[in-house]
Amino acid sequence: MIWMISLLLLFLGFSMAMTPYIAQRGIVFGVTMPEENDEIAKLKKHYFLQNMTVTVIFIILSVVFDRGVKVTDEVLSILMTVFISCQIVYGIMSYFVCNRRMLRYKEKMIAEGYQPNKKITLDLSFRENMSIFPTWILIAIQVIIIAFEIVITIKNQTIIPNKIIMQWDFQGNPTRIVDKTWLNIYSAPIIQLVLVFILSFTNESYKRGKQRVMDKQSVKWSQSFRKMSSYMGAVIAVLVQIMMFVIQMTSVVPFLTEKTMTKILMITIGLMLLAIIGLMVIYGQSGARINQESATPASYDDDKYWKGGMFYFNREDPSFWVEKRMGIGMTINLANWKAVVFVVAPIVVILGITFFIG
Repeated sequence: MIWMISLLLLFLGFSMAMTPYIAQRGIVFGVTMPEENDEIAKLKKHYFLQNMTVTVIFIILSVVFDRGVKVTDEVLSILMTVFISCQIVYGIMSYFVCNRRMLRYKEKMIAEGYQPNKKITLDLSFRENMSIFPTWILIAIQVIIIAFEIVITIKNQTIIPNKIIMQWDFQGNPTRIVDKTWLNIYSAPIIQLVLVFILSFTNESYKRGKQRVMDKQSVKWSQSFRKMSSYMGAVIAVLVQIMMFVIQMTSVVPFLTEKTMTKILMITIGLMLLAIIGLMVIYGQSGARINQESATPASYDDDKYWKGGMFYFNREDPSFWVEKRMGIGMTINLANWKAVVFVVAPIVVILGITFFIG
């Protein structure tokens, strides 16, 4: 479906293009800055236009291949993967370029007398006064969905076909079929249980993650942002589990048709994208877009720990989670081995299950 590809490309392109406009206050392309000026505003605009231009080009190419050249859905799927990969790579590389430009600009400011803020401000009541969606409720909802899915699968063992569909094209036509085995039947619930761990632990990150405190006003912004992010994340977590449930009810227990499955998946994906865009546009990272006219004091300068303005690596910091400088949400401290294991282990499990299917 060309419209789905176009919407996905547009979402990714817009998300990348908006990066400098949703960043934490006092952060420009991953670099701590005391204030913004016309030169910085021009660089932001240039970055936005570059990424949106690339996005429009890829959308036009997708339409040309689909309507003009009339390639098969399989080829269109490959092209979509290539376009999205190129789009992401271009956005990241252009971000790195802007990050280098900001670092050089900051070095020039320091040479002219600017003194970065090295004073750390602690707010010991930050977590106590902040609320998020209860993690235990989130876990319970996901487990109930998975349990219901497993019960239905067990009760309908006899009607499960000997060949199970594991992949479809954009029209809902099967593209990968595997034999009926225990692993193939229950691969979806197993992956869902791994997702319960990931999504629930991520919800906790909004309360436990490290926060850059500037003043009482910034604390209020961040608490509001994290609360809304947690509730949005909870909705997305439930939608993801529903998507997996729908796939199981189509491929393993044939209760739904492929077309019905496709429609449900498109609706749930659309809802997730709308939720993310809404949070990004209304709040921004750490509430950066709330009351943008208000003054923001210079924040603690820890640029040396941010590689490329994107990856946080600080051996002296025991923090597991920190707020992103590129994009929206939380990221991990790559110098914390527990954080690295948390990211790598679930990926290895999911990839391992996928590899052994069939």
